[in-house]
Amino acid sequence: MAKGKRKKRKPGPAHPAKAMDVETILAEVESILPSLDSPDAGSHWGEVQRKLAKAKADTAAVGRAVMARDTEAVKHILNVLRGVETDEPITEEVLPDVPGEILREAMKAFRKRLKLMKLDHESKLGRSPLTGGKDAGFESILPPEQFPSDVWKVLASKGEVESTGRGFYKLPENRPTF
Repeated sequence: MAKGKRKKRKPGPAHPAKAMDVETILAEVESILPSLDSPDAGSHWGEVQRKLAKAKADTAAVGRAVMARDTEAVKHILNVLRGVETDEPITEEVLPDVPGEILREAMKAFRKRLKLMKLDHESKLGRSPLTGGKDAGFESILPPEQFPSDVWKVLASKGEVESTGRGFYKLPENRPTF
């Protein structure tokens, strides 16, 4: 038995999205701020996170502020969205004092590892003897593990190496001269 043709529903007027400007959203978040200090403010923190996401705030910064229940960080995000402050970290990381000898040894080990990895990638072993090796297609490496991560952070702050993220470092193109 054949089914009759069904009429397609024509798209009707959908509910238009409410256009909220950023300043209205920020004012709503500011009205919630006093209630965030109470012990049962979990739902308020979720509301702050949703509203700041609507305002196109940095999601990583918002997530850190909400997870830490940090009202000062929320105020900083509000000021960044308004253009009052720049989007710089709120607190600077204090680097430990590392002796110069350890820094020199770390740089020597880093350069040696970088050189060996490039040689390994560019070698002809394992390829046809008629073809040359290939260029090493990387610039950054994981630093040697015998030195703690604080050593590499200190070297990056001095400009000896550059951090490329996720624990990888590379030699800078124009190294500083001291």
